[in-house]
Amino acid sequence: MWFFGRKKKLSQEDERESELKLTNEQNGIKLLNGDIKEKLLQLKSEVQKIEDFINIRIFALDDLENKQIGYSIDSDGNSLASDGQGSWKSEWIVIGNEAVCGDPIIIDARKFGAPVSLLTHGMGDWTDGINLSESLDKFTNAIKSINNFIYKKTEQNIVPRITCRELDNLIENIIKDDKYGNSDNWKSMLNQIYESTKEYEDNITKKVKKMYDDGVKIKEISDELNMNSKDIYKYLRRKIGG
Repeated sequence: MWFFGRKKKLSQEDERESELKLTNEQNGIKLLNGDIKEKLLQLKSEVQKIEDFINIRIFALDDLENKQIGYSIDSDGNSLASDGQGSWKSEWIVIGNEAVCGDPIIIDARKFGAPVSLLTHGMGDWTDGINLSESLDKFTNAIKSINNFIYKKTEQNIVPRITCRELDNLIENIIKDDKYGNSDNWKSMLNQIYESTKEYEDNITKKVKKMYDDGVKIKEISDELNMNSKDIYKYLRRKIGG
């Protein structure tokens, strides 16, 4: 049977969802045009490939409205954004978080390029954070370059497969053309891969030194470990944990 002239009564959940959508239209979410959404999809895809190596997570587009709760809006859909000093700004959109502490990663949707920043919980001032990249494009390209680096290294059948120095060089290439680029920030984000690489290099160092102390010749160490002689001498000089 068809009913005319009668409105469906919204459930509390439907009403709250409608309120959130209305509120988000008044805050930063409305600034997410098709171009930015596409870039966020690319960024999430790239970050997912290296989640075991990087300390950040990027939210799905479908989750973004709810992820603004506690930042630009409260749980009832009321705006928390204002122009006051240290307050949350309406143009800030939470796109992800730092995996350990849960600090929000944002883009500034009103600024050219949508710069990426990491803000800090519990400081009493939302302006107390760090800039990660001058644009969403550059941040995504940086993650892509890390992905490409890891992929190439895993394909190589050599020892050492990856070194901390190579990671340092990778970061230097990432930050050189980004005015917000900072090596310490990237090393912090890539702490997991740095720690695993240090452990990997420590194991190589122990193995090389043990063989050398046992009287194994450099050429024989090179053949057995599939290392070139130059690297063997480097690891003989290297300190464990160095």
